[in-house]
Amino acid sequence: MKSKSLKKYLVGSCLIAGGLFSIYAQAGIKDCRRLIARLASSEGVAPESLSRLRQLELKTAQGSLLDFREELPVSALRKHNQDILEALKDPVVSSVKGSVTAIGREDANYLVKLITEHPTNGKRHEKKYDPEECYGFCFGRATLIHSEALRRKVDPEAIKKIWAVGPLEKDRWHFHVATMIKAKGRGSWWVCDPVYQKAISAETWIGRMSRSSDDGKMMVFVTDPRRFSVYDPRVYTNIDLLGDGKSDFYNGYFRDYLEHTAKQPLPKPFSP
Repeated sequence: MKSKSLKKYLVGSCLIAGGLFSIYAQAGIKDCRRLIARLASSEGVAPESLSRLRQLELKTAQGSLLDFREELPVSALRKHNQDILEALKDPVVSSVKGSVTAIGREDANYLVKLITEHPTNGKRHEKKYDPEECYGFCFGRATLIHSEALRRKVDPEAIKKIWAVGPLEKDRWHFHVATMIKAKGRGSWWVCDPVYQKAISAETWIGRMSRSSDDGKMMVFVTDPRRFSVYDPRVYTNIDLLGDGKSDFYNGYFRDYLEHTAKQPLPKPFSP
């Protein structure tokens, strides 16, 4: 997200904090809210079974990831990134009985292709959703992939968001985010990032993000997949995704996705 969009984002955050909630009259809005409720809920694992990855996640679970990076000494930042790389090897502890705890390359690539070709994505829609080119919508695509993975019965603990935080690509972006899913038989995770047109390993993704860092101090965060913003730790809300009833912060991006999804039959689960 570019810096000029920060003011708009903070206005949206104030609406959330104030608890503003309007009643919509549009057809299908109740279905959209139900989808958001499912997206924002997840089973949790017992504290004694927390993986190293989850422990690292909890250390940085509050506040702004941008602020956390700024406050950390470079040596501690680099150690944190290395700890993330090591923790990616840990197995997932399932939180939902009968769910899919890892997926293969074919399923991961399918999710990338699905979102790349989804009616709310693609070059033909950029002017509608991002007319000033200030959002980029990496967080939007990450949200959609999270949703589609859950719809295919992937275990909530096998889905994370991965963030590269710091100035990237000559200060074009302050962060980049994607959804990652535990990889079957690899001891790692697939990052399902449409920027790369196919799923890549978390290690490859981190390497590419590091090379695009402007100051050599890119910091990697792994978070609860329900985290919506780099600025705030709260999970998805109706205000985030649908607006406040008077204005739609993201020009209908999430509304269009949710309304489209609500009309679709449940997809076949991925193979365990």
